[in-house]
Amino acid sequence: MTRSPDLTPAEFNVMKVLWHLRRANVADVRAELARRNNGAEQAYTTVMTLLGRLAAKGAVTVDRSREPFLYRAAYRRESVLRDRLRTFIADVFDGEADALVLRLVEDESLSVGELREIERRIDDKLAEAGPGDAADAGDVPGDDDADDPDAAPARRAGDVGAEDAR
Repeated sequence: MTRSPDLTPAEFNVMKVLWHLRRANVADVRAELARRNNGAEQAYTTVMTLLGRLAAKGAVTVDRSREPFLYRAAYRRESVLRDRLRTFIADVFDGEADALVLRLVEDESLSVGELREIERRIDDKLAEAGPGDAADAGDVPGDDDADDPDAAPARRAGDVGAEDAR
């Protein structure tokens, strides 16, 4: 399937409801949105407009063979999350996924259990890669000067440089 469409935060919330309900009409989506928002209801026409925009973007399919119309997500949740994460990493971390992971580990209050789960998944990925794929395991992604003794040290997430100290 092609890359998922760009979604506004409101559209993304509707998609989360559709992934949860699998298929729904406007009233179903509206009720679930209210439940997720501590009872705060959106106007029926607002939800209908959001679903219409999602349909125009190809993010949802519409079954018009019955009334009320039924809406279903056209993209799997995992695909949309993957695309959104890739965009976030590109925009915020200049494409360096390791910087995101380091920032999470350093700045967030992760529990010991969460840290162990991250460690387990990293170990699994390393085992999948095998010894031949890990030849440059010590290299920092994006650090083309790793072997240059005169190069400045690689910056890590959270480092403050002169340009950041303003």
